[in-house]
Amino acid sequence: MARKNSFGGGFIEISNKTQENIPNIIDLNHELENHEIVFYNALAETNLRGLIIPLDKKYSKPTNDIFFAGKEWEVKTVKTRYKSISNAIKAAVRNAKKQDVIKENFIFDTSNFSFSEKLKRQLSEYNLRNPNNQIKNLLVFSRNKLIKIKLKK
Repeated sequence: MARKNSFGGGFIEISNKTQENIPNIIDLNHELENHEIVFYNALAETNLRGLIIPLDKKYSKPTNDIFFAGKEWEVKTVKTRYKSISNAIKAAVRNAKKQDVIKENFIFDTSNFSFSEKLKRQLSEYNLRNPNNQIKNLLVFSRNKLIKIKLKK
């Protein structure tokens, strides 16, 4: 996710539930954009707990966005189209590899857009279609539900 240097005037409040489930969000809110705070608020409402991964300011390398369920996850907000999601994965994996960073677990926030069975099927074939930019885990957050995509090998 894109980060920025200022909080953007504080348009979006961090909910109490988010502060409880993502305890370091207050310390890092200056690195987050408003759409990221909206996503973390929605994620916390589903009772998922995690920690936001701070930017690597020392080496300026890419970092994943959140640690939960024992893994580091890259979070992206996109439209519900295969091409948008696929391109976002490929770009993140490729750019991370250039700097010896691993990005292999992704969460896509599709906000309130519907998530079709057709898109689910297309995403399950991501690794088959992209042998040079494979990933291990793919989740889609749609309408306050976390949907696991079973990736075909």
